Amino acid sequence: MIIAIDIGGTKISAALIDNNKIIQSRKTDSIIHQDLNNLANYVVHLCQDWIEKAHLVAVACTGQVGKNHVHFLSAKQTLPLQQQLNTGFGLPVVILNDAAAAAWAEYCLGPKRQDNSLVYITVSTGIGGGIIQNGQLVTATDGFCAHLGHMSVTCHAAPTIQCHCGRINCVEAISSGTSIARQASQILKTEVSCKTVFEQYLAHPEIDTLLEQCTDAFVDLIANIKALTGTTVIVLGGSVGAAIPFKERVIAKIAKLPSIYQVELVSPMTGEHADLIGATIYAQTINGFRNATQ
Repeated sequence: MIIAIDIGGTKISAALIDNNKIIQSRKTDSIIHQDLNNLANYVVHLCQDWIEKAHLVAVACTGQVGKNHVHFLSAKQTLPLQQQLNTGFGLPVVILNDAAAAAWAEYCLGPKRQDNSLVYITVSTGIGGGIIQNGQLVTATDGFCAHLGHMSVTCHAAPTIQCHCGRINCVEAISSGTSIARQASQILKTEVSCKTVFEQYLAHPEIDTLLEQCTDAFVDLIANIKALTGTTVIVLGGSVGAAIPFKERVIAKIAKLPSIYQVELVSPMTGEHADLIGATIYAQTINGFRNATQ
C-alpha cells in the first residue's frame, strides 16, 4: 500500500491507497503559515497508524518542489522536506508539486489525447499549474517550473498589483481567490470572502466589474499558455475555477480570442482527490525506475 499526502496552504489531506484506490482518508488544517518547521512531524503524526502497512510515500505539495528542497513561496521559507519525511516515515518518499500531481492524474486517467499534451490549472487560494508535453510531465531540478500563476499578464483595466513572488501583475496576484477577496473587500470597505463575492456579485456592479477584470487577466494567461505549449485542452480545477460566475466568463472570453489561441476548457474528471491519485501514480513510476536502475 501507499501513503499519499496532499500538503496545501489551508489543508493537508492524506490517504492510504491500494491499487490506486483510496482505502482510508483523513484531512486536517495546514500549518504552513503557522509552524512550517514542524510540518514533517505534523504530517508523519497524521499518518502514524498507516506506516506499517505501506511501502512507499507519495507527496503532492504546494510551492516550488525541487530535487532536494521545497521552497514555500508564500511563506518565503525552504525545507528539505523529502529528507525529513523519509526520516520520519522510514520509507521511500517521492514528492512533486500539487498541481503537477493533479495534471498527471488527469493525463493518466482521462481520455487519451492524440497530441499527448495537456495543461492543468488550479484556481483557488492561489493559482498553480501542471504541464504534460509529448506524454511527459514537465519538471525542473529547482522546482520552479509550470508555476503558471507567476506568469505576468496584461489586463489594461486592472490595477497594478505586486505579487508575493516579487513581480508585477502575476495572474495569481490578480485572479486568485485570495486576490479576488482582497480586492472586493477594498471596494466594499468590509472584509468578504471569495465565496461571498460569487454569491453577491450581481448586487454590486463594481464587483461585477472586478470579476470582468480578473477573468480578462486569466484568459490572457490561457492565450500565453496556448502559444507556449500548443495544447488543445486545458483542465480548469480549484474552487474558484469551478465557480460558475468565473468559469462561464472564461469560456465566453476564450471563444472571442483569435482562433489560433482557442482551447477546449474542461472540468477535472479526477475530483477532489486528484492530487493524491496523481502523486500515487507518479511515485510508483519513479520508484519503479529507481529500483530498476539500482
